Amino acid sequence: MYTKKKTILDVETIPRVELDFMNNTHFEEIDMVKELGKHISSYLDNDSPPEIDSNRITQLLQAWLEHTIAHFERENELMQETGFPAFSIHSEEHEIALNRMKTIVQVWKENKDIELVADYVFTLWPAWFNGHVNSMDMITAKFARMNGYNEAQQKAS
Repeated sequence: MYTKKKTILDVETIPRVELDFMNNTHFEEIDMVKELGKHISSYLDNDSPPEIDSNRITQLLQAWLEHTIAHFERENELMQETGFPAFSIHSEEHEIALNRMKTIVQVWKENKDIELVADYVFTLWPAWFNGHVNSMDMITAKFARMNGYNEAQQKAS
């Protein structure tokens, strides 16, 4: 369960992959999680009325979920466009992570279980995200670049 130790990744320390659009998406996601983390901490510390924090946490969780859906869809498209051989493994990891996130958001909306959300945001997600970027995303971006993927051409089309 959640402990007082709060681990949120930082854009300065997250590994960079070879494609800027992926890095930018990762940075956006980290910023979203940091904002969510502030509100979770406030909720846990009772720094403001719980209903205000509760509503804001719901909004931030929903925005993060939508961002993550778009994030994974874009990476899945990249893998398909470039014929990435480990597409099924990488996309399955996306599906598992997305299903977990959807469950967290749904449980929050139904029960307002802040301990579950805090554990996910401060412990489970950072460990998963860091590992995923360091392995799957790193390899995917390198493969795409080695196989002629050009971000400038993609933006122009």
